[in-house]
Amino acid sequence: MSDVVEHLTGLIRDRIAAVRARDVEALAEQFAEDVVIFDAVGRLRDQGRGAEVSRLETWFGSYQDDLGLGIRDIEIVAGDGVAFGHYLFRVTGTMVDGTEVSMWLRATVGFREFEDGWRIVHEHSSVPFDGATGEVLVGLEP
Repeated sequence: MSDVVEHLTGLIRDRIAAVRARDVEALAEQFAEDVVIFDAVGRLRDQGRGAEVSRLETWFGSYQDDLGLGIRDIEIVAGDGVAFGHYLFRVTGTMVDGTEVSMWLRATVGFREFEDGWRIVHEHSSVPFDGATGEVLVGLEP
């Protein structure tokens, strides 16, 4: 299973270059056709690779040219044809309205092995918040 864990860790790390290049196709290829997405922004739930493509295009379009992604603390557990993992990621850049962004988020990812390789079947990204005030805690550092 260590080869699978290494492969899936590589898939997650491949996102760094793909985000910097705004390569929607490379990112979308990681997802199963029927992926379920719980994103930190937007609706409660989206489903399907097409929804992920739309989300990525909107996200990329909201930033100027300096969009960055950092990933750390990846942990993956793999079994027979399924795996899940979690990690922290940092988004940096300047939005088209001039807002500077530098925030850490957390992600949980479920993978399934298909005939043509491993794909993400579930992804959940979130930002912590203060339960007493409802304030989003975008300034937290790992």
